[in-house]
Amino acid sequence: MSGFSFSKLKQAKPSMRRRLFLYMGALAALLLVTLFAVLLLLGQLKSPREELAKSLTFRMEAFQSDMESLWRNVSVMGLHLSEDMTAILEKQTTDLSKLDGDADAVERLEEAMLEPLCQYVRQADCSGAFVVLNTSLVSADSSFSGLYVQRSNAAHTTSGLLLYRSMADIGRRHDVMPHRKWAQEFDLSEFPGFTRYLESASAPIERNCRTTPLLTLPNTSERAILLTVPMLGADGTAYGLCGFAVNQTYFSSHHVQPSGINRLACILADSAEGLDVSKGLLTYPADGFCFVPDELLTKKNLREGLTAFTGTELSFVGLSQPFMAASGDIEPHALTVLIPKRDYGRLLLKSKLEIGGLLMLLVFFGGARCLFYTRRYFRPILEDIDHVTEIGGDEGQPFFEELLPLSTKLRDHEQTITDLETEKQDLQGQMEQVEANAKRLAQKRKDEIDPEEYHVFLSSYQKLGAESRAVIDAMVDGVSAQVLAEQLGKKMSTVYSYRRDIYGKVGIQGENKLQQLRVRVSLMRREQTEYGGSSAPSNGENAGQAVNR
Repeated sequence: MSGFSFSKLKQAKPSMRRRLFLYMGALAALLLVTLFAVLLLLGQLKSPREELAKSLTFRMEAFQSDMESLWRNVSVMGLHLSEDMTAILEKQTTDLSKLDGDADAVERLEEAMLEPLCQYVRQADCSGAFVVLNTSLVSADSSFSGLYVQRSNAAHTTSGLLLYRSMADIGRRHDVMPHRKWAQEFDLSEFPGFTRYLESASAPIERNCRTTPLLTLPNTSERAILLTVPMLGADGTAYGLCGFAVNQTYFSSHHVQPSGINRLACILADSAEGLDVSKGLLTYPADGFCFVPDELLTKKNLREGLTAFTGTELSFVGLSQPFMAASGDIEPHALTVLIPKRDYGRLLLKSKLEIGGLLMLLVFFGGARCLFYTRRYFRPILEDIDHVTEIGGDEGQPFFEELLPLSTKLRDHEQTITDLETEKQDLQGQMEQVEANAKRLAQKRKDEIDPEEYHVFLSSYQKLGAESRAVIDAMVDGVSAQVLAEQLGKKMSTVYSYRRDIYGKVGIQGENKLQQLRVRVSLMRREQTEYGGSSAPSNGENAGQAVNR
């Protein structure tokens, strides 16, 4: 049995240590994975690029919705303006070509159109409104009569109106002062595509609403996008163009974007390979501003759907998408929202620091929990293993079955039961043989026992407690120390201590102590049998008589 236990000890000790380390490692990994999953579900570990892309996408959707509303309003108002101006024109004349060079007729027509045009300016979402008539007071091919009225202060819708094109006297009579860059007629050479568009205009006018690229108004620094609608007679005659203008001042003042990002720019520009800021209208958040230079920014796609916009000195990150402002546009405009690349870098750094801090917190928490469990459970178990091994020696059993997997425990139990059955049979044979040998030995060596030593043994034996006598009986009967420890509920080291103490208490010295003990106990049992189960003689005379017999 001792050999079997010792072999199991050698196998169990490293296996148990490995299992304990694995259990603690698995516990730490489980804690870290759980906390990581919780933070991920709570949105604390999302990619900063993904978060920025979502935020800019939200700004883009708001910007797009605002632009759709703007140009839808302007297009509807443009259709009404075209109908009203056409009706006024046809009421004044049936043949527009007859007005060429007739200043009085043109003056009457423009004066009839001025007040309704001013009303449209005040009602529409625009900075100004215009009517270009297919007639002229001069002989130049690119000169056309008409009216252009704009707000005196585009930042305020209640401001007065200025006359940019038309006869100055007409404006004065209607309290519309001439613009400082006033001119009597339009020079369509300064408005690319107007002449061609005027020649190709056809019904239905709903499909011919068209926006222009960003234009710089002649002789001014004012930039605007114009929405043009043809003025067609019932017979399809093109009388001219009318529409509305949205300049930079009006756009940035009346289309401020709601945003939590202060350094943000929203741009409506031409659709091109890059972003030409000089050909676009810009607006910003209510309490923010982002300087974007008037230059062509090159585009480069980034991850998460973002786009990098690079200029000569400044760079930006944002989103861009095509946008059809009017139903008749041949090419779409482009809507762009962007932030400075420096802010983008700071955002990435901040997010990385936050994620790094969270991960460090996770590692610290996991390490603290592992340290706690190590000190509370792991280290005491290892110390117990070493302690039991040290005390038990070759017969020690540092084998903790509760730490083993169920399948291994079952296999070990089956093997242990088999070994115990075999050992039980061997022990029964050994006990029978020991009893026979003891009787023969007692008979053979009874003359060799000193009566005084035997008397000391009997006296000492009577003084022993029940537990010590049980140990003596087990030693004489050949019961192993492990089995005896299990029977008494003691540690094996305690049983070994009992053995050493018993030899001293019963006066056995020298070599072959176990043999001497077996002879004395066998003789004592024989005497007990001869006396009918009574106790062995306690005086020296009876002891001597028993020995001499």
